[in-house]
Amino acid sequence: MFAQLGDIKFELITYFNGLNETTSYNYVEHQRIENKPLLQFLGKNLQEEEINLNFHKTFCVPEDELKKLKTASDKASPLKFIKGNGEYVGIFVVEEIKQTTEQASPEGDLVSVQIAVRLREYAGQVKEEKNTQKGFKKKA
Repeated sequence: MFAQLGDIKFELITYFNGLNETTSYNYVEHQRIENKPLLQFLGKNLQEEEINLNFHKTFCVPEDELKKLKTASDKASPLKFIKGNGEYVGIFVVEEIKQTTEQASPEGDLVSVQIAVRLREYAGQVKEEKNTQKGFKKKA
């Protein structure tokens, strides 16, 4: 596994085609009379990630994989983003999904499709799912 977004796992050999990470910083510019403006550091901007994926009929059903992404995105819920090496990147929302169809069957089924998923860091509170079961399991 290369990475995981929520419950969706991206496999390195079959799906993953690249990862772009953007870290940016926020400055405000103060104008001064007869002098150059001064910059004041305000803080870090939200982190952005772009995952490039390739869904091909030889290793998956492209429509099904695309549906998984869109279903998770339509919920507008923050998702944990974890790299395959176990590095916890943070909590993100899906901001955009770009789809480029490279090949389709004569019937219109997808054969090969390139997907770019743009994620944006979510800095708000996230509701944790509560485990309702407590203690040991009882024998029947």
